[in-house]
Amino acid sequence: MSSTSPAKHRFWEAAATIWSAAVVGLAVSPLRNVNLLTAPISDKLLHGIAFMLGTIVWAGTLETGAGKARSVGLASLVCLALGGIIEILQTQTPTRSAESGDLLADAAGILVGAAIWGLVRGRRASSPAVASVH
Repeated sequence: MSSTSPAKHRFWEAAATIWSAAVVGLAVSPLRNVNLLTAPISDKLLHGIAFMLGTIVWAGTLETGAGKARSVGLASLVCLALGGIIEILQTQTPTRSAESGDLLADAAGILVGAAIWGLVRGRRASSPAVASVH
């Protein structure tokens, strides 16, 4: 049983779908000048930010009555697997290359996203207004 309303759950599902499609699309895009869009920000920082956001939207999608620990754990696994798949796909993309540093940046972003999700959800759960609704 989900701890969020159906509308909120649909929001999280849409956000996770859009995030996943955008990350995979950009990661395997044959565009050679994609770095012109991201030049002011380091590649590793972009990976970290992207996977932090991915962990949050996937945790929202996967949240169940079992609680935040399970949802954030599953979200972290989904994002880490997606990061690994992207690196493998990039070996087959002529304008991209796989880098272990990218996967490490993804993992760092996942850890930050998991921490943020845990803090936000923990704060909501301890709020008297929210606690009385559940």
